[in-house]
Amino acid sequence: MENNVSVHGNHILVGLGGTGGRILRAFKIKMFEEFPEGDLRRKLPVSLLYVDSVDEMMPKNGRARADFLVMGQDASFTSREFLNIKVDLDGVLDNINSYPSLKSLVGDVEQARRAIGFLGQASGQKRFAGRLMFAANAGDYVGSLKYACSRNRENSGNADEPTIWIFAGLGGGTGSGAIVDAIVQARKTFPSAKIRVFALVPEMDLPDFDMDMGRYYPNGYAALKELNALQSGSWLPQDVTGSGPINLFSDRIKGVADSLTLYSNANENSLTAHSLTELPKIVGGYVYDNRD
Repeated sequence: MENNVSVHGNHILVGLGGTGGRILRAFKIKMFEEFPEGDLRRKLPVSLLYVDSVDEMMPKNGRARADFLVMGQDASFTSREFLNIKVDLDGVLDNINSYPSLKSLVGDVEQARRAIGFLGQASGQKRFAGRLMFAANAGDYVGSLKYACSRNRENSGNADEPTIWIFAGLGGGTGSGAIVDAIVQARKTFPSAKIRVFALVPEMDLPDFDMDMGRYYPNGYAALKELNALQSGSWLPQDVTGSGPINLFSDRIKGVADSLTLYSNANENSLTAHSLTELPKIVGGYVYDNRD
């Protein structure tokens, strides 16, 4: 973008889970740095949607987090930029007949309950829990995408089809579990959109990564298998806003998403970037500078 504000395009950036949220934060901070005047920023045809089962990146008690402050301004995610998908999965399973689109995902209720177990915060790094939480809120996700698109069209003054950017880490429960349905529902909602996906594969060795990575590699492997099957047209996932499997494979783009970029925190020379601090800035900056 130039500082005279480009009015071309219609960009919706979706961040799934903590990894997606950190990339959106880096992107939004870049917008505040490039366009410090609020009136100019509001004219940009760019909308953000942070989807997570925790609100750890949201402001608390009306106060901005220090890592969202930009030159004295608060770049925090707003309420319309955040979709909290945390739900009581025990309650969902107890009343599964009230969730017809989830029934085929769940299958045997008691087996599903045992598989999910105790979650605590977020999705407990469990892909199945992450997918169920997203599926239970899929209607709100679709509504948020439509609202973002209409807002961008109003700001830009044209009726461009949106470019939807989806960011997720494949190691945690939310990003790994939700990514397929996030892609499918975006394509179902906007058949002519350009959908670009950036997925972080489970990290290389990070001695200073102070968190439990026990399920990261199994989650990543399972998510990659599903994404490959989705993009090759060999697997039809459940339509979580409809009934039965859904086939959105397109010969025109050879997939459901137009592109799927996998990246990690290490390059071919084994140089690493910290996944929580450096890597989101790299990805966010790349996307900011390479939108079309």
